[in-house]
Amino acid sequence: MDYIILGKNIRKYRLMHGFTQEKLADKCGCSNSHIGQIENARGIPSLDMVVRIANALSVTLDHLLKESYSNPEVVYLREIAERIEKYPVARRIRACEGLMSYLDSLEKFSQ
Repeated sequence: MDYIILGKNIRKYRLMHGFTQEKLADKCGCSNSHIGQIENARGIPSLDMVVRIANALSVTLDHLLKESYSNPEVVYLREIAERIEKYPVARRIRACEGLMSYLDSLEKFSQ
């Protein structure tokens, strides 16, 4: 496991959520200095802690462990599908119709 990449990804997702190190630490049941050490690759977290951090940031472990993806669109497609599946049926249909309309516009203007 590359702890530098892990730390950078934790920091990236923490900031995306607008969390301070202290807020993330509270959600994970550890100290903010421990989060800081992990983000700076000076501390090696347990697997349990990495799972708690991933859950607190609402990301999967691969989001935290990978530097980049060879097929990044697969990650986005999975995330979109997971979000849409949580909606009631009527909202799912509206979301799909909106996405289809957006895709139609992209195709029309990219020609």
